[in-house]
Amino acid sequence: MNSRTGAFAAALVAALTLGSHAAAHACSERRPTPQTGPGPHDFSTAPNTSRLWQESDGGEPLFLRARVLDTCGEPISGARIRVLHADEHGEHAPDRWRAHLETGADGAFEVITVLPGYTGGLPRHIHFVITHPNHAELVTRLFFKSDPASDYGTEDLTMVLEEIRRGEGTAWVAGYEFVLPPG
Repeated sequence: MNSRTGAFAAALVAALTLGSHAAAHACSERRPTPQTGPGPHDFSTAPNTSRLWQESDGGEPLFLRARVLDTCGEPISGARIRVLHADEHGEHAPDRWRAHLETGADGAFEVITVLPGYTGGLPRHIHFVITHPNHAELVTRLFFKSDPASDYGTEDLTMVLEEIRRGEGTAWVAGYEFVLPPG
């Protein structure tokens, strides 16, 4: 066996020994989610809940499902998320429309809230602060692609809204994948 054949045989044995485990660790590099800054908001009264919108609330409900990934596209379990936004009229109440959440094993979290109104001269948006001990903190805002006030410079930070009609009412569904760089 020459050295070239020996190297091939060693690589083959290594691949067979590792099996699909080696393929699972292949990294398809993703760009981290852009930072936008925190805004002047306080999260100290935010409850640990994923349900902010109640049947008695005004506005149109928004169901947001998101995932937190690393730059290889792997889910980040146990990431802490702080969410905050305005109500349907664009008003920030000190004790409403904010929450503390945590990602599950699949890196996912969800929140049922209200479609926020326009505030501070900005398009509709939701603030997020995401932390994890092994990753850099992300402080950003997400916007809505269909919003006519959206700035096309925020394309990487837009969510597509899907409208759901039920009787006389309307609700919205959106999703997003946050990407955190290593810490």
